[in-house]
Amino acid sequence: MSQKPPPTKLSQIQLEEDRKDCLWGSFCVTILLLFGIWLYFSLFSEDSQPYKPVEFSIADASITQFNLTSDNTLYYNFKFNISVRNPHFGQYMSEIYDISAISSYKGNKFAMVDMESFDADFKNTILKPVVFYGNSLIKFNAQQLMEYDNETLLKKFNLDLKLNLKHNEYVYCIGLRVPLISNEKLESSFNVTECSREYQGWG
Repeated sequence: MSQKPPPTKLSQIQLEEDRKDCLWGSFCVTILLLFGIWLYFSLFSEDSQPYKPVEFSIADASITQFNLTSDNTLYYNFKFNISVRNPHFGQYMSEIYDISAISSYKGNKFAMVDMESFDADFKNTILKPVVFYGNSLIKFNAQQLMEYDNETLLKKFNLDLKLNLKHNEYVYCIGLRVPLISNEKLESSFNVTECSREYQGWG
């Protein structure tokens, strides 16, 4: 019975080269497949997923001054740290600009600050501090004045905040229980408060 001749050195080299070519080809196919998947999501994911607007919340807040004088002038100095998050996949860079922050106390709008423009990256959260400082003429009815006196004793004031965005969009941050800083000491903690785009009877 005849036997097959052993493979020559040349045939072994050829077999090894064929094996390398096969592995290299599989690698290239895998890379092309992954690139195609990445390209698909880059081009079409933003259209295929529902738009999610930028989210706002109040991460921290404190009051240094909130004094009402006998001539109905309110002297105020307080700060909000606004948390901004862009949840929309595919919207890698969203420029936020032309925002006005308006503060209200017991239905009385008394202070406004124009915020500087900034960028909100996809899935990234940033903090934007907003400081209100100054004085404003404000008049309370008897019930509101009683509530102000009570909050002064508690050293925690109930403020509302509205953010005016571009294209007539609004964000409402309602019922912010803002603690007073007394003798360089924060009297109590602030609870993180989510903001909403739904009108909540502000102002």
